[in-house]
Amino acid sequence: MFRACLCVAAVLVLHEPAATQPPARDTAQPPRTGTASLSGRVVDASTGRALPRVEVMAESGGQVPHTALTGADGRYRLTGLPAGVYAILATKPNYIRSAWGETRLEGPGQRVTLSDGQQAGDLNLAMKRGGVISGRVVDEAGDPIADAQVHAMRFQYIQGSRRLIPLGRGGQSNDLGEFRVYGLSPGQYYVSAASRDFRTQPDGVTGYAPTFYPGTGNVAEAQRFTVGPGQTIAGISVMLVPVRTARVSGTVIDASGRQLDRPRIIVTQRAGGVPLGGFSYSMHSDGAFSAPNLAPGDYTIRAYGPDGESARADVTVAGADINGLQLVVTKPSAIRGRIVFTPSATGQPPPKPAAIDIAAWREWSLGEQVRSSAKVLDDATFDISLPAGLVHLRAGARGPAPAGAMPWRLGRVVVDDVDVADSGIDVPPNGSIDNVVVEMTDRIGELSGRVADDSGGQVNDCVVIVFAQDAAHWSVQSRHVSVARPGPNALYRARLLAGDYYVVAMKEPEPNIWTSAEFLAAAREQATKFSIRAGEKTAIDLHLSPVPVF
Repeated sequence: MFRACLCVAAVLVLHEPAATQPPARDTAQPPRTGTASLSGRVVDASTGRALPRVEVMAESGGQVPHTALTGADGRYRLTGLPAGVYAILATKPNYIRSAWGETRLEGPGQRVTLSDGQQAGDLNLAMKRGGVISGRVVDEAGDPIADAQVHAMRFQYIQGSRRLIPLGRGGQSNDLGEFRVYGLSPGQYYVSAASRDFRTQPDGVTGYAPTFYPGTGNVAEAQRFTVGPGQTIAGISVMLVPVRTARVSGTVIDASGRQLDRPRIIVTQRAGGVPLGGFSYSMHSDGAFSAPNLAPGDYTIRAYGPDGESARADVTVAGADINGLQLVVTKPSAIRGRIVFTPSATGQPPPKPAAIDIAAWREWSLGEQVRSSAKVLDDATFDISLPAGLVHLRAGARGPAPAGAMPWRLGRVVVDDVDVADSGIDVPPNGSIDNVVVEMTDRIGELSGRVADDSGGQVNDCVVIVFAQDAAHWSVQSRHVSVARPGPNALYRARLLAGDYYVVAMKEPEPNIWTSAEFLAAAREQATKFSIRAGEKTAIDLHLSPVPVF
């Protein structure tokens, strides 16, 4: 017999960058320095009280931000800034993220243009408190359940799909069953609770299912709450649903049939297709595992070996034990290739290969690695170690382009003379895809213009979405979808590969909604068509369009 040592793992939440953003920068590099500075004061929007220990960030062009903490008087000062255009953001636990010059909560704010040596002051921010949901977790008899894991969950767009994910600071019920989830942005939330008591019940099979308020395992039947800034919704009572539980057991072996020595097992439960929590099991040396007290529902079971091997299985628990499940781990697969540069449109030399950031992206899944970075060598070859499955290669240059030059962008991803940047690469288990060519180009067109409302007034707080006319290009982190906002001079700018596009401006679309193919299909009905060639500059002024219902 073997015994599972059970511990609770933290829920992993992955935040997807906007579809237009380049792959994540190397944040280990320090921010660039200069001679300009920014200063101001941060206060509580309701009381005017100075807020200490607020993190203030000056961001410019996706580069590593310059940061500082406010003092006891709420004042901050950011020094050593290079000339550029900056957004100023402030964050603090319990408060809603604020941007200098914002006209709405969590809006983009205004931008500050700094020249060398300039000292810009009085850049003040007022922050509003986040929302709170509090209450109790109880059992079917109304008695408190201690140590329950509680989350406020909200639908958001992640890589094209609308998913329910935990937000704010998750809570844990105390000995009275009381919980408090705080730091919530304004919006609509569901409350979920899951018991962390895995002791065997007297009947040996009864436990509690992860439950949405007021007491259902089905998110379609759950009640949601609208939370405003600084609002506290109190007195929520979540009654966990008692259910017949089951055990899933099996073994973990490698490709040769050898049992793994103490593999790591992660069991993730989903409610209505929504991951709620992960539980980690440490096993004995014979490769056997046992996951007890599982409520009815869908689960993903992942196994990990000591050398990066992995396996996964999806199972459905319906009240009866599942025995004999066998997980066969395989070594990471690989994508290998080289970087090539098209002849420059401006005659600029191409960057060094190490300055190109390449990564493989896959569909978002709680607890799984979404982005696998490449190791790029000086001879322009690269290697990506990653799990098997369908991925899309994306690449971008680290750092800004030289003055007057277009940035180097991903042009094509070629496998066997076929551009697979949109269709993706299906990586086999324990195998490799070789001779991949990642083509970088600076042959880019530029679209610019202004946005007006129905009265003809200039609009700065809006989003301009540019997307290919061919829906085949609406893929993960697409090269042919770009999002821009008007800058300090009220102009929006979007740099694009040559092709045929739509462009549309909207006031307040949901973040990342433009990653959804369904949204783009609806948005094109009110968008403007245009075409652009490499090196061409095109101006199109826009009127605000409503966010489509789809």
